[in-house]
Amino acid sequence: MAEIHHASTTPYIPLSLTHRGPGLSFKHLFLGPESTPENYLFSLAHQSIFYSPRHKHNFDQFRFAYKNSVSISPDIVLQEGELCYHPEGVEYGPQDDPEGGREVLVLQFGGASGQGYLSFREVGVAQGRLGGRGRFEGGRFFENAVADKENGGEGEGKDGYQALWEEMMGRELVYPVPRYGGPVVVKPEGFRWVKVKEGEGAWRKCLGVFSERETRVEMVKLDEGGRVQVEARDAIQLFFVLKGEGVVGGESVRQESAVRLQPGVGAEFASETGLEVLRFVLPMLR
Repeated sequence: MAEIHHASTTPYIPLSLTHRGPGLSFKHLFLGPESTPENYLFSLAHQSIFYSPRHKHNFDQFRFAYKNSVSISPDIVLQEGELCYHPEGVEYGPQDDPEGGREVLVLQFGGASGQGYLSFREVGVAQGRLGGRGRFEGGRFFENAVADKENGGEGEGKDGYQALWEEMMGRELVYPVPRYGGPVVVKPEGFRWVKVKEGEGAWRKCLGVFSERETRVEMVKLDEGGRVQVEARDAIQLFFVLKGEGVVGGESVRQESAVRLQPGVGAEFASETGLEVLRFVLPMLR
């Protein structure tokens, strides 16, 4: 059956992790299974003040600018309603949002390389281990034992997440070979709605299919009285309600509701007044 979480009634909780500095709070919508290639984090994040240096990850990521604009790099700023795909192994940043009030829908998940994704809990364990050996500053980790005494400084340090990953996994992080030349910015307003033949008053925008995992992101809209059956797939399906209200699998949803369909599970989406959702499909890795 469909699992539903209503973010509108969930408080933001400040992030206890320090490798990217202060200014982040999260509403966790759904979390994946730890220690598996398919692990993921699906959350609504609030940014007050945020800075992150230029860096890359060994996992995939989507950011959707839900409220207000969000910086990706000096020359890339997501406007409200735009989406960015961050492929594993591809650099981006520095990110610099000096003023608060941003809300960002975030999906981080194991990419096609199969390296998986560390949960916040696992990152927290690594942070505790590193705490006595150095410090996190400006998104980087500076280890006390490798201070550059000759120059009276500490060198460039190491990317904060990389330091945590290596501490948790006990080996050097080898980044996946980039599949794309940079972050992919998607502007949904430029796509047209295409009628869904199998539904009634149902429309969709396919915003992209990425990597050999064939990760898919799209928007689905229901007119007044519309309905559509989302078929079960060998994939994790995650939804976020952007506008309107309706019913999924017999349970009510509204703006900021999140829906999860586990592999092999489908559900009917219906609305008497209109509904618009963002849909992510993460096929299982084999």
